[in-house]
Amino acid sequence: MPNYLPNPPDHLTRLAILAYPGASQAAVLGLAEMFDAANRFSTSGTLDVITTDGPAPAEVVVLPPAFGNEQYLAPSAPLVTWLSEHTQRGGQVASACAGAFYLAAAGLLDGRRATTHWRLGGTLQKCAPDVCLVLDEILVRDGPILTAGGLMSWTDLALELIGTHLGLSTLRAVGRHFVIDTGRREQRFYRAFSPPMDHGDRAILTVQRYMQSHFSTLPSLTVLAEAAGISSRNFLRRFKAATGLTPRAYIQALCIFEGQLLLESTSLPVAEIAHRVGYENTPAFYKAFHRRVGLTPGAYRARLRR
Repeated sequence: MPNYLPNPPDHLTRLAILAYPGASQAAVLGLAEMFDAANRFSTSGTLDVITTDGPAPAEVVVLPPAFGNEQYLAPSAPLVTWLSEHTQRGGQVASACAGAFYLAAAGLLDGRRATTHWRLGGTLQKCAPDVCLVLDEILVRDGPILTAGGLMSWTDLALELIGTHLGLSTLRAVGRHFVIDTGRREQRFYRAFSPPMDHGDRAILTVQRYMQSHFSTLPSLTVLAEAAGISSRNFLRRFKAATGLTPRAYIQALCIFEGQLLLESTSLPVAEIAHRVGYENTPAFYKAFHRRVGLTPGAYRARLRR
């Protein structure tokens, strides 16, 4: 990641916010306001910011998230061509949430690490089979490509660009002004377990529903195969093909997600929550929870519970 070394005082960076069809207007305006505030606090350069719905001269192009629509699934050909040519000329592109689909359409994510909203990961992978998706992270930089995940990750994206082009002190000043955290977050803090249910394998779908109701009893492979009405070997193969997970990993994800919900909504001791979701050994629950969520149960409760 960048060291946030500030630009010289007279440095001007041209930055275009691309208000593509269906882009969140709140994000478009919010990005412009954050960059405007950064210019007021900066003593190490200036961001020359424009908002455009089409090709425009810029060093950095920012694609906001979309909200309540799927227009990003059919990006405009001229915009896609422009993005491709922009990077070929040495320009930088940055996206938040669904904005990554424009980068995918331009072929800019092929062979690169990138992220998007965790719910859109499967769809983006189909659009860009060669992308290395990192859905646990809020921000991922790979060369001239900067991607952010989550609808509100445009704030993280703005801070990253401010830090890169105007320096760490300006980044922190903007954070204080807007009263937002400037430390790095992770998307997995907020990510729900949302397994695929549209794979078309009815036997596996039956088992998924069974697991949803019985995960805390940690059903065996034999029990699950019987619920599917197929052999254990065939069940293992089909389950992994349909869900992308082994049955054991799937059950653990269900257990941990239920633990997350209980931590958010109750005052139950962690040991009691561990027991309710199928863990007799509380330290084992701690370890599995931290591995999946990136926080201890106590830290998760402190962050998410109101």
